[in-house]
This record gives sequence, structure tokens and C-alpha cells, in this order.
Amino acid sequence: MSYLLFKDASGDSWVRTNMKHKMNGNQMLALTGLRGRLLKAHWLTTSGDIAEESLQWEGPGFPSLSRFLPEAAWDEREIHDLFGYVPDGHPELRPLVRTPRWPKTFFPLQDDADSHPHWRDVEPDNPSRIVEGDGVTVMKVGPTHAGIIESGHFVFSIMGENILHLDAHLFQNHRGMEKVLETRLLGQVPALVSRICGADSVSHQFNFVSAVEQLAGRRAPEAVQWDRILLLESERILSHLNDLAQIPAGVGFQVANQRGLAMKEKWQRGLAAIFGHRFLFDTLDFDREILCDKDGLRTLVRSLEQSWSQWRRLVDHHRGFHDRMQGVGVVRQSDAERLGAAGVAARASGLGFDARTLMPLYQGIEVEPARADGGDVEARFQIRLQEVESSVRILKIALDQVSVTSSNSFWQPPCDLSGDVVSYSESPHGLNAHMIRFEDGRIQRYHVRSGAFRNWPVLALAVAGNAVADFPLINKSFELCYSCSDR
Repeated sequence: MSYLLFKDASGDSWVRTNMKHKMNGNQMLALTGLRGRLLKAHWLTTSGDIAEESLQWEGPGFPSLSRFLPEAAWDEREIHDLFGYVPDGHPELRPLVRTPRWPKTFFPLQDDADSHPHWRDVEPDNPSRIVEGDGVTVMKVGPTHAGIIESGHFVFSIMGENILHLDAHLFQNHRGMEKVLETRLLGQVPALVSRICGADSVSHQFNFVSAVEQLAGRRAPEAVQWDRILLLESERILSHLNDLAQIPAGVGFQVANQRGLAMKEKWQRGLAAIFGHRFLFDTLDFDREILCDKDGLRTLVRSLEQSWSQWRRLVDHHRGFHDRMQGVGVVRQSDAERLGAAGVAARASGLGFDARTLMPLYQGIEVEPARADGGDVEARFQIRLQEVESSVRILKIALDQVSVTSSNSFWQPPCDLSGDVVSYSESPHGLNAHMIRFEDGRIQRYHVRSGAFRNWPVLALAVAGNAVADFPLINKSFELCYSCSDR
């Protein structure tokens, strides 16, 4: 851990230190703003350790990392909106979360933030970044969409059928989850964390439980760890089945879409019967074993394998489907690395990182990260195919282990936990990190940096240069969560 007190105008040490982590191949877990003009950057090293860098400063501004670490650009914009801290030198400092209706002095995560601010009577939309010039048309989509997808406002600059630029305005609901978690006692936190989103719920639950156990110096019994793997991999399969079914819909391959959705629905209903919830909310607790029908899960896995083999033959042998995906929505490896892409988006562009290879939970299992080099929709489709089959294999290993291990222990975390802790996991959308500050058993700061938050700028880059008709296909190949970002 290193700590810097910034008083000069350069801030070179803060920038150099964090750039060094990036150059060494470390993964940024979180860039977190805290009260008292304090920033903390946490990095996951290639050896699995977590390094912490801190910066405290005087005056209104702090040295921006974004010019040198573009993946921090959204983090710094969010910090500016929620705390009022100014990242000096940020290349594009415009609102990310806040809207014109917020009072100019309202920063919700500051100590003196008004709990009932007087909203300004103006239009709520932030100005969009668009391309100007002869022949350029601006097309707006959302934030309300057909179907049941979440709120997202997309502003396209197009010329003819070609997309020149996509400006994504995603923070529409303003749930204030991080603010809601402040001052909560430990027992009040799990239900809220479980509902940060419906796509990565188990990953968020695991991060909270893992953080508490780390701070308390507790390691869960082996049986409980295997149960957690069951939940994490069941969620990964659920997410990938949904995404694999949606991609064919983007090209009108309705047979694959409908059969894929039926397979996903059968899996989801099975999880509800086994674990008690379709989205696996409230399923992961401290070191208690999960009360579920393990034989039922074995039966569900066998049923999935049968449906999967038929569905995969259908999509593998449709040459037109694969032709339509190839070369569309390309993300080059250099751009994926520069923007901090995570999960499927990163591995489809040739980056081999998968946080499970470093998580202590998975050290008893050989996890070989899926990898492709195309960076296009086809590559992201192939990565998901590989990861479903890998997760099925891991589930079988875990189910064999839970048959021979058991734990009747019950552990209640200390009610006076204090300190800072960072936890992480590989969610279906990629590296998911939580930075939490506890004080006498209460939450003082809870920051989430999800895989989807990391990947939205990558999606915007992938869309540019493609046809308007390609956007649904590219979007479905990422299938990012809105709620994980709109916290």
C-alpha cells in the first residue's frame, strides 16, 4: 500500500504509480471516492494480491488518471458527480450520473448532502456528444424501450446507414444504492446487495460475504465453499443461456432464439425449485451450507446437457448465422486493454484474464479461461459457448465434492467490525469488485465497480463504424446490465 498527500500541481506520483500497475498487467479493481478528499485505487496483481494506492489532497481538484488510463474515465466522472471532486486534466469531464435537475451544490455522497434537495425545474436530459457536419443525422433511442429491457438512452450520430458515434446515457433510475447502504448494520446489507441487479446477484452476494469474512479473519468451511461455486456457476450458465438465445434474435434466426429461450427458462425454473428464487436472490449467506436439493441440481444439469447438444448443433451448422456475426462490432485487443474491458468482452478480443484463476475459492479447480481473437460478435458468441460447457464441468466437480463434504457450523460475524476491505469475483459480465468501509459494524462507504460498468464504454466503441441495423446484434453480444451501473 502506498499513500500520497497531493499538494503540488503535477500529481506525477499518483499517475505514475497507477500506470505502473497497468503496465505490469494488474487489473484495476476499483477507483473509489471517499469523504475528506480521499481517493483509493485498488489493483489485483498477477499473483492474486490486492495492492492499494491512496491519494489525499487540498483544494478542489486532484490529478486525473484518465489521460493515461482511459479505463478510469467513467470512474472519475462518477466521483465528480457524487462528491464534487474535480479530476484536473480529465479529457471529457461532463455529467455521467447527475442531471440538470440536481442543484449545482448537491453532491449526494458528501456528508452535508441534502436528503431532500429542491430539484430544478428544467429538462432532465444531459447534453449529448454528437458528430456535427453536413449529412449527419442524430437518432435517439430510449430511455423507454419496447419489451422489458431496462432504461437506457442511446444517442446515435449517423450518416446514411453508418454509425459515426454512440453516446450512451445509462444512469436513468438514480436508485442511490450506495447511499442507501451507508449506516446500515451488517444484518441489513445482504438483502440490498442481493438486489443490486438481477443478472449478477450471486456475484454481488459473494463479494459482500467474502469481504466480511476477510475483515473478520474467517475462512468458510470447505463444504460451504463448494456450495458457493454451485451458485456462482449456476448463475453464469443462466446469464450465458439468455445471451446466447438473444444473439440469434438480432439476425432474425428465430428458431435458435426461441429454443434457446426455452432452454434458459427451463434452467431458471429449475434453479427456482432448487435454490428458492429465479434470480438467485438471498441464496448466499456466511458459512452456512446452502439448503438445496443437490440431486435435483444433478438432474437439472443432465437435462441441460441434452437440450444443449441439440441447440448447439442447430447454431453450429447455420453458416449464414455465423457469416452475419463475423466482422461486426469488432473490439481490437489494444482497445480492450486500454479501456479495461472485462469478462466475455475482453476474452473475445484476445485477453486471457479470468478472475476465477486467482480467486482462492477456485483453487481446487482447474479453470482454463476461454479465449478468442476476433473481437467481433462471432467471437463473443463462441466465448459464451465455451463458458457454458466449462461451467457445466465445474458444476459436476462441485456436486461430487458436496457429496463427501459437510459442515454443520454456524458463524455470525462480529457486530463491531471496522476497517476497509476489497473483494472481487468473476461475474457473468466480468470482474466485479466491492470496496467497503466498516465502522463499528455499520457501513460507512460501499462502492461497486461491476463488469458491466467497465464494459459500457467498450460497447460504445464497438458500435462506431457499423451499420444502424448492426446495433441490436452488437448490443446483444455484450448484453450488459444496466442496474449494475445505475446504482
